[in-house]
Amino acid sequence: MDYKNDFEQWKPTFEAVKEEEVKLPNIPIDVLCAESDHLVIEATKDKDALIAKGLDWNLVDELTTLTGALRYCQAQWMSEYQARQEAPKQWSELSPEAYDLRNELLHHFTYGYRDDKNILKKVSRIRQGSGHADMIQDLLELSVLAQNNPEPLVMINYDVRLNDKAISTSAQMANLLALVNGSKDESSQTKLLRDQAFTLLSEKMNTIRECGRYVFWRNEERREKYASDYHRD
Repeated sequence: MDYKNDFEQWKPTFEAVKEEEVKLPNIPIDVLCAESDHLVIEATKDKDALIAKGLDWNLVDELTTLTGALRYCQAQWMSEYQARQEAPKQWSELSPEAYDLRNELLHHFTYGYRDDKNILKKVSRIRQGSGHADMIQDLLELSVLAQNNPEPLVMINYDVRLNDKAISTSAQMANLLALVNGSKDESSQTKLLRDQAFTLLSEKMNTIRECGRYVFWRNEERREKYASDYHRD
């Protein structure tokens, strides 16, 4: 099964669900999806009886791909959520080294460019900044400065590998900082899509179940097939 294709198929429909109409999951996503798969099987057995009572069979036909789309949304959200949870710890572990690299570059460049007032002014300007975002930008700017003005650094046997390290560190820490800031923010487009998918699937399942319980109101065995094992609707 290609859950990503299912998601791409349903994504415009998910996005059309208004935020004020979105329902937060009241059942584990994996449980709901399993119940959806089971509902397709049971409803198919009763197809003629359900259609006879006015059920739009398209609702049943849609469940399989809609369930796949929800599984994809859940996987994407869990990946983002776990990354958010890990980000503060990773930042605490890696940021001291990033700051140390910035300070090392400033140390080399302050001495290496000591005879070039224009470049030294740029180095001084970079040194004045503070904060995480500034450190990330400093690493990038210092690397570019060194690449564009290599000659004075050759004289002090500067390790040019530090330039690439500064660029990669800047990118890594920028991504990490975005996750750290995101972990403090409950909003997430990925989570919203998951919740929109949940809302749509649960509503379609409830419509099918309601019809099934109506049809089999005097047949307890069949009526039970249209109830949730997790909780009663």
